[in-house]
Amino acid sequence: MCNPISGYSDKDWLNALCDRLDREGYPWQRYDTQAGGDATRFLADEEWYADLIIVAGGDGTINEVAAGLYAAGQLEVPVLALSTGTANVLARELRINGLASTTKIDKIMQLIAERPTRRIHLPLINGKVMLLMAGVGFDAWVVHSLDSDLKKRMGKLAYVVSMLKQLPKASRRLYRLISDGQSQTVNAAIISNGRFYAGSYTLCPKGLLENQELIITTISGNTLQFILALCAMPLGLVHKCPGVEQFSAQEVAIDSVDGSDEPVQLDGDDFGLLPCTISCSKHSMLFLHR
Repeated sequence: MCNPISGYSDKDWLNALCDRLDREGYPWQRYDTQAGGDATRFLADEEWYADLIIVAGGDGTINEVAAGLYAAGQLEVPVLALSTGTANVLARELRINGLASTTKIDKIMQLIAERPTRRIHLPLINGKVMLLMAGVGFDAWVVHSLDSDLKKRMGKLAYVVSMLKQLPKASRRLYRLISDGQSQTVNAAIISNGRFYAGSYTLCPKGLLENQELIITTISGNTLQFILALCAMPLGLVHKCPGVEQFSAQEVAIDSVDGSDEPVQLDGDDFGLLPCTISCSKHSMLFLHR
């Protein structure tokens, strides 16, 4: 399952992988997405059979696949996530980042043959699958305001441009967050299912995708405190910054204090508007890992 516009530079690797699958006798079918939600719709609505799903796309595409398997009741079908997006958070969690290359076909085939799997907890956001993270406030506005054409040309630098535009407004927005029945007011929140954020940055040192818990990181304070948190991110020290609180919960509900339309980002893509409720679930799925 391939997102053909996901930003990878080595565009020949997928054809090379398909040729190798043919040579080694693996039957396969390729499906290219054409628009957002296509992967979910295909897996949920069409008749298909597979004992392994290979995904070539970013974290958003992988989320769509997870959502489709959830809707189809096929969460026991393992997934090989060959991330080709901008951040590739899941691939870093699974230690398979960088495999989408013609020089790594042997390693991909080894994973396909051996199929080492890791079972990952699937939280739900407003009843839909959350694979990695959701955010409100600063990071949601960064994603919401992102120039898609600039992202295609500049990759991660497009996020920097959006961040600089949103930073002066970050401390002005207020959200009501209720976690396991406890209420607080914050300027921003990120709800995580694992360790990493925005690529290789460690946001939640104790986060594990297998754990049935949410890790909530909140930021409250002025613009300087947001800048300090951003500077601490490459060092993995965001949770120690002033104005930052990090804790675990089973469920969190979030809304804007003044009732205004506020975006939510889900796994690096626009999800919709507040309010939202994110909760742990009994559901999990299998991913190949190293």
